[in-house]
Amino acid sequence: MRICVSGTGSQGKSTFIKDFIKEWDGYTTPKKTYRSYVKNTHSKHGTKDMQWKILNTMVDELQKHSSDDKIIYDRGPLDNLAYTIYLHANGLGDVDDKFVEKTMTICKETFKFIDIIFFVPITRVTDDITYDNEKFQADKEKGICDEHFRGEVDAVFKALKYDWDVNMASNIFDPHDKPALIEIFGKPIERVQMAKLYLNVEGDYIDGDINNILTEAEIRQEQELKKDFGIEDKTTDEILQNPTGYQ
Repeated sequence: MRICVSGTGSQGKSTFIKDFIKEWDGYTTPKKTYRSYVKNTHSKHGTKDMQWKILNTMVDELQKHSSDDKIIYDRGPLDNLAYTIYLHANGLGDVDDKFVEKTMTICKETFKFIDIIFFVPITRVTDDITYDNEKFQADKEKGICDEHFRGEVDAVFKALKYDWDVNMASNIFDPHDKPALIEIFGKPIERVQMAKLYLNVEGDYIDGDINNILTEAEIRQEQELKKDFGIEDKTTDEILQNPTGYQ
């Protein structure tokens, strides 16, 4: 199982990965990431060359693993694409139409090496996240913690999520071979509980098949059936009270 955790900066992705590995200790995360090879990563100061280096580093790392491995990545190609689109939309970093199209093409193929993307959106939920001070300070210096910047990048992620949801002719996701794209949000414990809706105790797909990952509508239907049989599931009920939590 190859999992990426994606989203705009300072959303607690690293915290979620630590909590995830505590819950599913069969997983590992790479000691070296694209940050080990590329400076000034994923920021409003990004450039076409930097985005290209990041994407290639991510592709190389993903190709080292198969679906039989259990590995979870901090960010992935979806993040690279979101920041590339942001730079292009704002006329930054020499990112042009041709480069965005090339990035989309490579990402579409690279997504086939990923089984799940857990997307952490900005929401109304107050997240009780303890940030790593050194990483937080570095992000702040790069402008990643700027609220307006984070909001704009988050909007790109949400647009990509919408494309994944509804567009069967997507230039970004192959409808016949794409990873599950699942939103998680809230406090750290709630994010892990959300992941448990889709993963079994071994950290595999529920029933071992991506086709068995439930939609929100199916989860609601399952909850109604539980209530009919007198089964109480407060955790799922709380999650479904605000399934997106968007601002």
